[in-house]
Amino acid sequence: MDRITSKRYRHMSIWTPLALLALLAGCSQGAPGPVDGGGDGDAGWEPPVVYEDLPFIQERATVLGQLADVQAIAIDDEGAPVAVAAGQALRFDGQDWQALDLGLAEVRDLFAREDGALIAVGPDGLSTDGQVTALPAGAQPSFVGPRRAGGSFVAGQDMAGYVEADSYVALDGLSGARAIADADDGAWCAATDQGVLCSGGVAYGTDDGLPSDEVRALAFGPDGTIWAGTDAGLAHRDPASSTWVAMLGVDGLHYHDVLDIEIDAEGVLLVATRKGASTYATDGQRRYYFGRIWLPHDEVRALARSPDGGLVFATAGGVSRVERVEMTLAEKAALFDSITASRHVRMGYTSTECHLREAGDLTSFYSTDDDNDGQWTGMYLASQCFRYAVTQEPEARANADRAADAMLALEAVTGVPGFFARSIVPGDECEAKQAGPGEWHLSGDGVSCFKTNTSSDEYVGHVFGLSLYHDLVADEDGQARVAATFTRIHDRLIADGYKIVDLDGEPTDDGHFDPEWMETDLGAMFGDAGLNSAMILGGLRAVFHMTGEQRFADAFDYLAHERGYADYVSRIEEINTAWHINHDSEEMSFLAMYTLMRYETDPARWQLWRQGLDYLWEVQRPERDPEFNIIFAALARSDLYDLDTTIETLQKLPCDLVLWGLDLQHRDDADPSPLRDRQGRLQNKSVFPYDERQAMRWAENPYAFEMRGDGHAESSGTFWLLPYWMGRYHGFID
Repeated sequence: MDRITSKRYRHMSIWTPLALLALLAGCSQGAPGPVDGGGDGDAGWEPPVVYEDLPFIQERATVLGQLADVQAIAIDDEGAPVAVAAGQALRFDGQDWQALDLGLAEVRDLFAREDGALIAVGPDGLSTDGQVTALPAGAQPSFVGPRRAGGSFVAGQDMAGYVEADSYVALDGLSGARAIADADDGAWCAATDQGVLCSGGVAYGTDDGLPSDEVRALAFGPDGTIWAGTDAGLAHRDPASSTWVAMLGVDGLHYHDVLDIEIDAEGVLLVATRKGASTYATDGQRRYYFGRIWLPHDEVRALARSPDGGLVFATAGGVSRVERVEMTLAEKAALFDSITASRHVRMGYTSTECHLREAGDLTSFYSTDDDNDGQWTGMYLASQCFRYAVTQEPEARANADRAADAMLALEAVTGVPGFFARSIVPGDECEAKQAGPGEWHLSGDGVSCFKTNTSSDEYVGHVFGLSLYHDLVADEDGQARVAATFTRIHDRLIADGYKIVDLDGEPTDDGHFDPEWMETDLGAMFGDAGLNSAMILGGLRAVFHMTGEQRFADAFDYLAHERGYADYVSRIEEINTAWHINHDSEEMSFLAMYTLMRYETDPARWQLWRQGLDYLWEVQRPERDPEFNIIFAALARSDLYDLDTTIETLQKLPCDLVLWGLDLQHRDDADPSPLRDRQGRLQNKSVFPYDERQAMRWAENPYAFEMRGDGHAESSGTFWLLPYWMGRYHGFID
């Protein structure tokens, strides 16, 4: 973690900016305005812990040129990667790989000496910066490595020795090896298919604690500890012991089938395996690189540390470089804001992802409609509202205006006051849409085609995003437009018994907020009764805030108190998890609670909502979800709100938003849950570090081993931008 400053007090309530904007806009009209203190006597609360946005280390990966079947990697004295592929040494010049003449007809392995010299080996001999030393006739070396006592070790199936002063010296008692390493005192050990063989005739095998006799790589640490990589896992032995300690399972590294080991200048262990690569620092910190987000191929044959602290990986499918760059959260936000605005806006709608015609090629992007354009655009709209409230940037306002216009069009396009669509496409696409899945209709003017069967997901997005737009961004005309749309939506809901009624006069499949559904439907009683109650109550509070019309307050009181919705909300997470966990419902619960609680003025009711919020957050805390944590912190005004894990997640989430797909079931450190998720998939008991996953919506299951994608889509930045800008707005992030 970078710096978290404790007890850095502010002199402003977290609610003050919203309240002041509402008052300055003259929008209260006799209605209760946004809460300053939550109605619980806690006005003036200030965050006791605030994150100071100092630079942190952000890792970013790049595939270097076009190579395949890379066997080895080194970094030359100018910091350029040198790889071995197809029997050649090749140097990356910043643009492409260029053949490098090291005086050998065939190169099988190489390394860079501390003085910068490139040492390579092949059937012709050993090359030191192009000067070749002969090896025994017929030798077939496959390994070359540094020798602390001087010179270089060389080894193969029929040979093992070292080259010093232009002469080859065979090691007594060792006829073949995969790798050789030595300690400061000159003692050496070799990796063989019969265990670890050391000078003096000492041998170690599985009886001594090695996971397997199939040893592929060795390295001595600065303290004399020797590390061995086998096909069944990693093990180490300290100088004073004859017993090896295996690092396996949840206590080990990430995958057992080790191909190479290196130790960098800081004593960090670098491990290449058939499924990714790991680093292991002396303080116990571990890091796993796996998947296309970091590597061109899962099988890592070798890796090396760059002078800038980054890593270079040689894989079966090419070479990638992971750079470590200094970045602040504000700079990361600027990157994600730019990505989202440039590649993820379609007719004003911001879905969760765009599509790529060529895998990983961001220039080949295109956008299509999404079933939940209303929800996702509402969440993006909210992020830009918070951004504008913090920065007053014209770009943020333009983004918010565009998204709000698109959201309002979802109601206007249907021609039915108060009924809003899921999504809109141009009218000339309607015939094709109507021939496919979903329910599509041509607008009255023929300009647009809209999708119906609107769900509660769209409703929560409308209420969450547009109410923030009304309060934080909109001018007088914009406020009037939002208020009028909210009035029509809620008048229609009230008239239709709190159901979203489609064009055919029937309730939509997932548009139920009615008391009968809450009381009799199994999906409500064991799933969504608390969530949908929070949604509709929050919507009624929002429209009452905007208009001051008593009928909306009366409807709120009727549902909350006469029909028991207040009780449902107080038990929102108990009901959410009564049957299974739907992570989409968890996210919508936080969005709904945010709207409901920020408009609440009654202390007793606020405490009921807080009761529901507390358990909702407690269940979600292990996920280290920044969106959920920030919403909880903003509403609960507690001394405890996990800001450290929020910042850690925001920092660790990769900058690469391409959905490459990921399956982590192979991880040796996994701890599978006995329970499958609601889609029947295997899941872990805990959430893996977010820099070892890919971009994901917080509506998805973070415990799942599998993450969707094949490189043909890129996530928008909304999942990151919303918690960041909300955290900035509420004063948790400087």
